Amino acid sequence: MAESSLKATAVSRLDGIQRMLSTTPEGEKHVLTASNQTGRAMVLNRPKALNSLTMPMVESIQRNLRDWEGSDLCDLIILKSNSPKAFCAGGDVVQVSREWKSGNQPGAMKFFQNEYQMNHHIATLKKPMVAILNGYTMGGGVGLSVHAPFRVANETTVFAMPETKIGFFPDVGASFFLPRLDGQTGVYLGLTGQMLKGRDLLYAGIATHYVPSERYPMLEQRLLGLGTSDFDAVNAAIEEFVAQPEDSHIDYSLAEVRDAIDTCFQYNTVEAIVQALEETVKAANPTVTTWAQTTLKQLSQMSPSSLKLTLEQLRRGAQLNIQQTFAMELGLAEKRLQSHDMHEGIEALLVRKSNDAQWDPATLDEVDVEALGAEYFKPEYQYKPGFVHDVAFSEYPHKYGLPTEKEIMAMVSGENPQAGSFSLLHSDIARFFEHEYEGKVGVRQKVRWVLGRLDRE
Repeated sequence: MAESSLKATAVSRLDGIQRMLSTTPEGEKHVLTASNQTGRAMVLNRPKALNSLTMPMVESIQRNLRDWEGSDLCDLIILKSNSPKAFCAGGDVVQVSREWKSGNQPGAMKFFQNEYQMNHHIATLKKPMVAILNGYTMGGGVGLSVHAPFRVANETTVFAMPETKIGFFPDVGASFFLPRLDGQTGVYLGLTGQMLKGRDLLYAGIATHYVPSERYPMLEQRLLGLGTSDFDAVNAAIEEFVAQPEDSHIDYSLAEVRDAIDTCFQYNTVEAIVQALEETVKAANPTVTTWAQTTLKQLSQMSPSSLKLTLEQLRRGAQLNIQQTFAMELGLAEKRLQSHDMHEGIEALLVRKSNDAQWDPATLDEVDVEALGAEYFKPEYQYKPGFVHDVAFSEYPHKYGLPTEKEIMAMVSGENPQAGSFSLLHSDIARFFEHEYEGKVGVRQKVRWVLGRLDRE
């Protein structure tokens, strides 16, 4: 075929695709679907906005989840992005704020209702779902992925829950998943909005697997053609593509400050946390000193009322089941939309693109935590999320990530019955977990790191 003819054919096809997209509903345009045998995939397709979630996107994702979960022709669901920069950078809170300020309060709340219902549906989905993460995975993007039984990160993945910087609070189920991370790690991440990158997500418990980005196409092809809804089989398939760490040491950006995180963020008031950080600035370890200084600066930029609200939210969330956390967060979202700080923070950071938000109250001292608690935390709220599945668990039912620090320490203390009546050597404990996790990549590094911290005490 002549070159001119090939070009004409290509232009004709492109015009056809553009005409099709121009008449496609927004949700379907921004959430593409693909299938291969009994595998189904959703592809987030709003790259110019870093795949930030809109109401039509949430509705499209939820519709696909319902259809595929009820179909005998679907065994497995993949959620991914078409953008190398972002899986999903969050929810479109700019639009939500505009809706609220224009007088459409029910419309603004409908976004959160639908989003939280979708998050809970992912958490309770009866079929295996694999979230394949790349680039920015923040806020609403975390809610799309962290509740799934399989979360795959790569070297480009960047996690953060930066809501306190816009006068909001970590939502999308953060009340549930953040307090269940190791020690006070979740409280630290929720208050500061600190980013984690690459393998950090695996060691923190946010991702279940780490697969280099160049292996993603092969991983997706393998999963889509797997032909089973057996969770263990899906896990085994993902494990075929994981990357071995470059050495025996843990590649975790929080490793050297983990003890300091627990020391500083163990308190139930933000003032006590700040005071502990100020003391930690005097630490002998320069890495810990720098971390404390950076953390104090981060906290100073956040909405003071958001910080106090978030700390109380996370402390309560540790005691709630997953349905209760979403119900609480929906009530908190309604109250926060009535506040000055949420709209001010969104306008400053996301509209003006500046860090000049004028918080009200402006300081921690001005925030009455008792009054805040009475205003925000109530037995009943006007809006309720509604759930596709009436399932309420207090721990995630599927555990395909690395062992938690709590699980490792239970072997050390003998609380785990498998430890027996004898004191185990650290080498025995390391071998136990490697055997229990069938040689899963990252187990050896995490277990030895946790045990090594004990040796230094």
